[in-house]
Amino acid sequence: MQPLDAFLPAYEFSERHALEIRASAERIDAELRRVSIEDSLLMRALFRLRGLRDRGPFVRSVPGARVLEDVTGEGLVLGLQGDFWRPRGGGDSCQAVVDFRAADGRLTTETRVHVADRAARRKFARYWRIVRPFSGLIRIELLRTVRRRAETAA
Repeated sequence: MQPLDAFLPAYEFSERHALEIRASAERIDAELRRVSIEDSLLMRALFRLRGLRDRGPFVRSVPGARVLEDVTGEGLVLGLQGDFWRPRGGGDSCQAVVDFRAADGRLTTETRVHVADRAARRKFARYWRIVRPFSGLIRIELLRTVRRRAETAA
């Protein structure tokens, strides 16, 4: 997979999470692609607070996301654009990338957000202060759910 810098080298906001998993990269990646927000009460509750419903596997249910890279057995990179602080999104002030990378014994995720316009950056910063902890909880829970499934299947 390409480094995340190939998709978004300049950014003002980021978040990373990683978890050790006793399974092969292929098993980890396969389970990542199967996990749904319905597999976790916490993910389901947080998504519903935002007015979102399950639309299949988590990595395919992020509203407005497009796949930038998809390498079976290794992971994928999603791209998003919009005014994320607005309840219905829209706009194009922010660019974001989210990746999920599987390696033998490890799953990582990183989110990067670039907001070029100063006024929009202030709006996003206020939004991010509120949303970031919950966004992090979703990602941590996703990694834990993948670990549970991958280690059970291994």
